[in-house]
Amino acid sequence: MSSETLIKNRRLGFLIWQSITSILICLLLKLFIVSPLSPTPFTTTKTNSILSGLFTFSIFQISHLGFSLSLSTVSSPQLSLPASPIQLAAGELFSPWTAEFRRQAKLSLSLVALVVASAVSGFVGAVSVCWVNGSFGFSGVEWIWRVGFRGFVCGLLYGLFFVYKQRWVLEFPIIQRPAYFSFKMGFPSAITRALKLSSAAYLSSAVLVVFLADEFMGQLTKGNFVTGQIIFYIGTFAVFLCWEISHHLHQVLNTKRFIFAPPKGSAAAERNPSLPLLSALEQSTQNSLLQHLAYLDLCMVCENNVDTWRRAAFFEETGETYKKVIAVCLRPLEQLATKLGELWNLLMLTKPANYPISCSGQQTHQ
Repeated sequence: MSSETLIKNRRLGFLIWQSITSILICLLLKLFIVSPLSPTPFTTTKTNSILSGLFTFSIFQISHLGFSLSLSTVSSPQLSLPASPIQLAAGELFSPWTAEFRRQAKLSLSLVALVVASAVSGFVGAVSVCWVNGSFGFSGVEWIWRVGFRGFVCGLLYGLFFVYKQRWVLEFPIIQRPAYFSFKMGFPSAITRALKLSSAAYLSSAVLVVFLADEFMGQLTKGNFVTGQIIFYIGTFAVFLCWEISHHLHQVLNTKRFIFAPPKGSAAAERNPSLPLLSALEQSTQNSLLQHLAYLDLCMVCENNVDTWRRAAFFEETGETYKKVIAVCLRPLEQLATKLGELWNLLMLTKPANYPISCSGQQTHQ
């Protein structure tokens, strides 16, 4: 399997599994909790109810897919700082666009896109899950405005929290387990986190009710008001739960170990079993997901008593494979030494003439 195919398959698998989980969550809450609480007017037919449910279900899936795509795009195995708005403005006007600045600018735009996607997903998701026939006496547009705007605020807060906590960074587990067990172990914590975040977002968005209190209370009875708030909280929790489960799935599927080796006993394994791993280490982009997966596989082979036949292949008679492995492992140290040398040369060029720096690092006065 090529490197492009590996990353593409993992992203595609993540999108498929997040769609399955969001479908189950939306259907269960919609059928068993929201629908029994919603008022059904006499003018609503069964056909209209089914069509309305299919439409809201479809737009909910589309909005959640947009959030998942944004998460998959911005995720990175290594923490890197984005460019601030001031840096972006200064770089646009004065500084040349270096490779590092382009990377920071791309990360900043991706994070902004993630926040926008979470806000839009919150708007559409809240309207979709909380949509009820009758809308408690409100018109369709007014109900969408009230529920959707609060959902937009909840999504915006979640996106800002996500960026602030740097949760787009992939965290590789120390102990590698099958994907099913890793997902099962993190599922309770995802539910707990979704419950806490949805409660905080619900209380924050409830401040908006104060500005709409007169008109809102004038059209609703006390019972309908309480029921509407319960439905909105359930919808908020459903959206947050979909986000948290998608984030957990993304972590599990992308940090799972991949074995860069041909099947044991095959002709390729007899010739050079280390070739796929060395190719991934040497040809992958620095700090990319593929490079981290290759280093993870190398670490598992060297430090654990698994795949001993692969570890033995590192020490073949010519020693070429061992030299390549050592060269790849020392590459970050060589890059660090190169950067330190560049900084030293820059310091020597910009230092004052009357304060020369000796080789020992001490200042000598002339």
